[in-house]
Amino acid sequence: MKTHKLMLIVLASLTLAVRPAPVAAETNTTAKATLSDDELGDLLQQAIMLARVGLYDEAEARCKQILDQKPDQPTVKELLREIEEQKHSRFGRDAGAEFRRKLSETIVPEVNLREANPFDALEQLRKESSKLTVDKSEVNFVWQVPADAKLPKVTLNLKQVPLLDVIQYVTAIARLSFRVDPHAVVIYLPAAEAPAAPVPSGSPDSHANTQ
Repeated sequence: MKTHKLMLIVLASLTLAVRPAPVAAETNTTAKATLSDDELGDLLQQAIMLARVGLYDEAEARCKQILDQKPDQPTVKELLREIEEQKHSRFGRDAGAEFRRKLSETIVPEVNLREANPFDALEQLRKESSKLTVDKSEVNFVWQVPADAKLPKVTLNLKQVPLLDVIQYVTAIARLSFRVDPHAVVIYLPAAEAPAAPVPSGSPDSHANTQ
């Protein structure tokens, strides 16, 4: 576990309000004015507070201003790494939400399934999706169900329904689960449906149902 997480960085004097970053006074020379230790500490507090509320660009700007003067400051460098991770994480979540919205806005004119294998039903949706999505792109399904899983057949008759709803219906009937990743729908067997581990013949549990 990292020792410097955004939410775990504690400064005893974290009571200052976020103010504009200190600006060096104008001089007749091109050299940058040196900020005092108090000003650098103030910048670091602001960076932490900004990062905590999700204003990552503003937090980065203050970190970089500190590193311009103290390039080896370890706390600031660690904070920058954490900010970068948070930005990537937020981008991933947003991308997943965007794909889910795409599935919700894609309307399937008609669904006619009778005693269909769940895999075949989703494969049919995949093939038809390129004709239905606004950008004419195919919706990818990632099948992570064990080959020996015993799944119920799917019978479904629907008209004018969102593709996301069709996926929900198919997986519910087949007793499967799914999640929407940024670029694909992942289909998997719920943990509760996984085959139970065999009980050794000599264990007390092996005779629990024989009485």
